[in-house]
Amino acid sequence: MKQSVQVEIAGQTLSIRSDEGPDYVHALAEYVDAQMREMTTGKRATSPHRVALLCAMQIADELFREKDLHARFRAKVEARLRALESALDDHDNYLAEL
Repeated sequence: MKQSVQVEIAGQTLSIRSDEGPDYVHALAEYVDAQMREMTTGKRATSPHRVALLCAMQIADELFREKDLHARFRAKVEARLRALESALDDHDNYLAEL
């Protein structure tokens, strides 16, 4: 059931409707807010819109890298599973020949 959660990101108060609990939504907002603060720390003033776009690109990069890592891990697990299934088939054939 969707519920509305109030969060603050870069000084802006937002109302987010989500099926997830408030703790999850707050954690997401805190992460985005921290990324935006990190992008502006020690840098000359830039528009909040530009910072938000740069932040979105950085988070998208993190997501793509994690997806790639997940896909490579999944492929490795699947390869090992095929090897195990093959070894079990070989063993079953060996036992059948006895």
